[in-house]
Amino acid sequence: MSIGSSENAVSLSESMISTKKSVNTTTSALQSWIIWVIASLFYLYEMVLRVSPSVMTQELIQDFGVTSTALGVLSSFYYYAYVPLQIPCGLFVDKLGPRKIITLSALICVLGTFLFAESHDLITAQIGRFMIGAGSSCAFISCLKITAVWFSPAKFALVAGLSNMMGTLGATFGGRPLAMMVNSFGWRQAVFMTALAGIPVILISWFLIKDKPEAKRKQKRGGKTETTLSVKESLKIIIQNKQIWLAGIVGGFMYLPISAFTELWAVPFLMNSYSITNELAATASIMLTIGMALGSPVAAWATVYLKSYVKVMRASALLAGLLFIAIAFAEYLSLPMMFILLFLAGLMIGGQVLCFTCAKDHSTDEVSGTTIAFTNALVMMSGVLFQPILGLILDLVWDGQLSATGLRVYSNTCYQVSILAVPACLILSWFLLRFLRDTYTQDHLAEAK
Repeated sequence: MSIGSSENAVSLSESMISTKKSVNTTTSALQSWIIWVIASLFYLYEMVLRVSPSVMTQELIQDFGVTSTALGVLSSFYYYAYVPLQIPCGLFVDKLGPRKIITLSALICVLGTFLFAESHDLITAQIGRFMIGAGSSCAFISCLKITAVWFSPAKFALVAGLSNMMGTLGATFGGRPLAMMVNSFGWRQAVFMTALAGIPVILISWFLIKDKPEAKRKQKRGGKTETTLSVKESLKIIIQNKQIWLAGIVGGFMYLPISAFTELWAVPFLMNSYSITNELAATASIMLTIGMALGSPVAAWATVYLKSYVKVMRASALLAGLLFIAIAFAEYLSLPMMFILLFLAGLMIGGQVLCFTCAKDHSTDEVSGTTIAFTNALVMMSGVLFQPILGLILDLVWDGQLSATGLRVYSNTCYQVSILAVPACLILSWFLLRFLRDTYTQDHLAEAK
């Protein structure tokens, strides 16, 4: 063989290797996005279940014969399971992998939803909501775990924002579409159909999700394993870190427009303020979740321009707080203006998702999954506390009016006093963010090296 032929053969071989690497990289990237979509689909589904009581409040009050405070407690039974299971879920996802956890979690959600649909007493309904909360507890954590494993660190904030977007889209589907189903078929049949919708999620999660890329699985088989800390050591690292606590508490306050307002009280508040149907009220409420769905990735991109996580979060909290002060006084605003304000408020609170990036950056790689779970537990405490608190405020300021059927009737003033708790907490989070250390610069300098 001539020298020229040999050089051509080497060049061809190198070209083939380069092409193969390019194909493998493209395939791996596509696989990463497919697996993320499946995980986020479960997150979307559980969000539909989470917010579903908001479009059937009157039906639930009438069927179970309860007050607004009791309805708030019933809805928050979701969080009584969701919040305590956050840290165990973080540990389970790290140990067993997202595939098994997502499949089992989706199954529990479906069973809990079936039970809720068939409940004829308050205790059974509470058990159903508790099961839904237990099944949902790993959804967001699994999305972020897959993000950490399948994507580069530089993409974490963006993909986390997209994950949050999928969740808020789930809350959107749990708005007017579910309200229309409730009006057409009754709340029990509507909930039953949402349970059936979870069965395909179970199947595709089991058959299509993979825990790790092939390269990482081969590395593990080769004997290179990551350092594993005990549960006690992991929790000690997290609990002693004040910055992680602060990120979670601030994230919880910033999530109140979704966890306390949209998920339960927005629809009855808007129905009362504008004398509209639950379908139209749910449509207006959806504007908040649509805004947050768009705001989450926008906030991630905004950090690149401001070169700061904390600056974006502070602007987000303050502007959302000011907008919610206006929203509380709905009786002085037209309905089209309310649609606009809800959308803008949702867009502003999109920066809330950055609390997870901040918390992760203040921990080590060994406990990153548990850190995310711990932060999410603090965030979800907002729903546990404030769904009943807003209902309690309504009952405390209630002026004694009753409907023809004996149900309590709340005035616009009652709702205003209750809803103002939301902007108060948003402005408090703006103040607390002064004490959260920003890690943006250090992170990107480290990546550059």
